[in-house]
Amino acid sequence: MLSDHATDEGRRDRLRAVAGLGVDLIVATPGGTAGSDGAIRLAPVPVKGNPADPRELRWQAGTIRRLLTETRPTLVHLEAEPESPLAATTAAVCRKLGVPFVLFSWRSRPTALGFFARRRARRVLGQAAGVLGGNRVAMDLLHEHAPQALAAAIPPRGVSLPPSVSRPEREQLVVGYAGRLTPERGPDLLIAALGKTYGRWQAVIAGTGPEQESLEREIQRLGLASRIRWLGGIRTETLETLWQEIDCLVVPSRDTADWVDHQAPLLLEAMGRGIPAVVTRAGALPELVGEAGVVVDGAEDLATALQGWVTDPARCRAAGAMARQWTLERYVTSVVAGRTLAFWQATAEHLDPSLAHAPQE
Repeated sequence: MLSDHATDEGRRDRLRAVAGLGVDLIVATPGGTAGSDGAIRLAPVPVKGNPADPRELRWQAGTIRRLLTETRPTLVHLEAEPESPLAATTAAVCRKLGVPFVLFSWRSRPTALGFFARRRARRVLGQAAGVLGGNRVAMDLLHEHAPQALAAAIPPRGVSLPPSVSRPEREQLVVGYAGRLTPERGPDLLIAALGKTYGRWQAVIAGTGPEQESLEREIQRLGLASRIRWLGGIRTETLETLWQEIDCLVVPSRDTADWVDHQAPLLLEAMGRGIPAVVTRAGALPELVGEAGVVVDGAEDLATALQGWVTDPARCRAAGAMARQWTLERYVTSVVAGRTLAFWQATAEHLDPSLAHAPQE
């Protein structure tokens, strides 16, 4: 595996879980020292460039070639955008050595590239044996330019869930929001929806941002100030307070020309705690909540969804139980590790059926 952020130990939970499934896993890191992380072997590769922009680092091709020549892996997993120097270098080395590779990307919206970057991306994707998107939107963008490759949508990290606890039965619905207060995050949609929601409800907002003053003015105009509590910036202690106080989470993002909500880790954390979610039809949000959440198309739909839970809180609690089960079955670290290994195996077997029962590297 080669990744432009593999030096971050906190992002290796999935890899440790994959290695625990019996995979001989070697992770090439940009610089650093040779060593191990549990069952993972760490192999440093010299790089040139600004460490603050890991996507543009230039990895030493000779070291990558020696690593792959010595280890002869069944498959290479490459986490880098297809036009990046790392992707171009690794694809060229893999082609010369006859080693297949899988490419992972989070990119969830088309991006304009210059002539040379576009040419590098086409070459890389044209050689990929498999493509992995962090979500279905990203997978489709990759597969469009790599139709020969096997494709799947699997996040690069799973979530760790606390033990199941009973959610309190409150006399009123408490609606939560967690995120930056910016136009693309859609907090204005939530405020507009709350202004059309009647009955016993409160709202708790975690986050700060440039839209806070305009949101506060709109809240005052709608006469909602006494119903909304502000927690301030998102910190660990803020989130713990939020999860304890709310009955549902609203993620009202909107796609823009420059931004797509492609992963929403706080959404999965909430669902894993038994907190149901209402999301807009934006980016990867509908995919993440699946059958366990409510997907809306705007403030009117959002108000209708919230009104239903205000009127019948038992439906909200039932949706929360479904949300936790959905997350357990699809997004915990052990499940993500198993899905990753299954995709690697399927890719290797697709290229060489004789590997169907062989140990994978």
